[in-house]
Amino acid sequence: MSYPTGIESGINTQEKVNLSLRKGQPVMKKIRQLLSSCFRLLALLALAAAVPQIAHAAGAVDTMSLTDEPGNWFKSAITGTPFTTVRAGERVDFEISNCCTSTRHTVTLLMKPTGSGLVLDQDKSQKGSLSATFDLPGVYLFHCKIHPYMTAVVGVTDAAGNIPDVTSTMLPFIGHLGVSSLPAATVLAVITTIAPTDADKLAKWDILDSSSEVKPAIPGVGEVWVNTQFEAVRNQRDLNGAVKPGTITVLDAATFKVEREINGKRARGMWNNPHNMWANFALDSVYNGNWFGQWINKINRSSGRILSSITVGEAPTHIITIPTLGPETGVLTVPLSADNNMVKVQDDGPSGLKIIDSEPTGNGTNNPHGHWLTCGTGDRTIVPNVFKGIGPAGSISILDTASGAVLKEFVQNPNDPLTSPILMPIAVGECHVNGVAKAYVANVVSGKVTVINVDTQTILGNIPVTLAPDGQTGLDIFHTLQAPIQTPVSPNERWAATAVLSLTNVNRPPTDSADHVAIIDTTTDQVVALVPTPAGTHGVNWGAKLGGGYYAYVTNQHANVLTIIDPDPNGDDNGADAAVVGTILLANGSRSAGATDGTGGQGVKPLPMTHDGWIQKTVALSGTGQLSPEVEGWISQLTPEQKDPGH
Repeated sequence: MSYPTGIESGINTQEKVNLSLRKGQPVMKKIRQLLSSCFRLLALLALAAAVPQIAHAAGAVDTMSLTDEPGNWFKSAITGTPFTTVRAGERVDFEISNCCTSTRHTVTLLMKPTGSGLVLDQDKSQKGSLSATFDLPGVYLFHCKIHPYMTAVVGVTDAAGNIPDVTSTMLPFIGHLGVSSLPAATVLAVITTIAPTDADKLAKWDILDSSSEVKPAIPGVGEVWVNTQFEAVRNQRDLNGAVKPGTITVLDAATFKVEREINGKRARGMWNNPHNMWANFALDSVYNGNWFGQWINKINRSSGRILSSITVGEAPTHIITIPTLGPETGVLTVPLSADNNMVKVQDDGPSGLKIIDSEPTGNGTNNPHGHWLTCGTGDRTIVPNVFKGIGPAGSISILDTASGAVLKEFVQNPNDPLTSPILMPIAVGECHVNGVAKAYVANVVSGKVTVINVDTQTILGNIPVTLAPDGQTGLDIFHTLQAPIQTPVSPNERWAATAVLSLTNVNRPPTDSADHVAIIDTTTDQVVALVPTPAGTHGVNWGAKLGGGYYAYVTNQHANVLTIIDPDPNGDDNGADAAVVGTILLANGSRSAGATDGTGGQGVKPLPMTHDGWIQKTVALSGTGQLSPEVEGWISQLTPEQKDPGH
């Protein structure tokens, strides 16, 4: 199965999987348990079909506005949800404007009925209007390539007014359930990215309470900052006056209790879906990027007060400071995912933030996302360029951090086994492994992690990390409806932890979970454990465990909890027994947030930052008066290996 635009993508395919109903029974049971939510969906679809056809934008029967609203990313003018129905031959317009979103997007057709000739995709993000005229009855699925979980569905009715089933030819995932087709409402009822109301979120997401909370037996060190990106905040508005979501939830790693929650009401409108963070060496300031806006913020760590904000460009994602590079030491590097460049931002203290450089991250269009700098010096930057044009084909660049020059760009080639999996690469982890700089890059569409020797600028291999509903691995997103996201390497260089996000709540073996974290042994580049996690697993980062070792702190965008994984609980240097040792409730009782209280976990930043190159800078400030007493206390709790992981 190719990307529905007809563009060759090099996706490894499997047209049909013949499974017995016996194998499919556990998953089908899960679907039957969710059928109650189908009734609500069917009512919505019936409403959309019954509403008189209102003329929109010169002949369109409906307009779907791309929004910044979690679970309602495409909003129909008729239904007010991401679902709409039309008849064959009718048109839907898609609007990307300041009414509803603060940055640029794409509208890309992912799935369509067999035989449909409809094509809709863009080679770069944009604002404005796009249109689709539907030629055949059936289900059409759209998303944004900048923000891949933004999802819309258009159901096109046949002559009898019915929407035909979704077949395994259209969506191979269905074949892995042991059936050849499913009703559209059944499929939509298990897609977690479509949840416009609190009722939908409660039905599809993992909204847990304190009874589910488990605290690790061994404390962590410091704090854990989480971008609870989807949490609703009353009267939190962007520059256009529209209400926007997102908070930062801060945990005390010693007690695993929520210390405070930070919102963006004092960001002067420069706050929208806060996505990822970093901190300065003194750990007194935290920098935050807003993925659905154009801004980054500087936040006082101890008080949570927003000190300053700056416009950097379209859809800034991750932020990493340069650890050691002469006059640019401490400068922030920020990729613009709805543009082509990496921006450098300098923090001048009382003078605020200012842009000092902006360079492209590859040849042509790039859409860079979650980068990483080489551990130790930060002299090279590894960047995933999510897509380079029409279709999902992307690239991975190695940059000279100082000059911004592209030293090497691995561009997706469907005929090359090493680069063919580079399909929407989205996040990088990097560290030295046995003296070699190795990078691990997660690819959304292929479901594989590309491993790169940064020193020799060569690809070492690709690791499958996703699962189909029957447990098969090595298949693309159309078979699994799973996507690997953040994949950092542990400071002790032993493990890479890849967050695998599921677009459904359908469990699969061997995890008996829809989502999981894949633990990769960096010496063998093999997956040694698949650890089940709550819905929407997205972010991972490593923080110090008291007494030695590290925890993988895992965020879940469709759950209200933080997951804590110990990659080696018995200390035998074998990650096969990696396990969840903590589940911490992020919801803190905010009534205005409703079902979104504590949800949307994406960026996660444990403090102190214990990776090689950054932690030594903080340790060197100990005893100089430049660290707060609280941070001095954290540093005193670190082991010698945690203070200097590079040696």
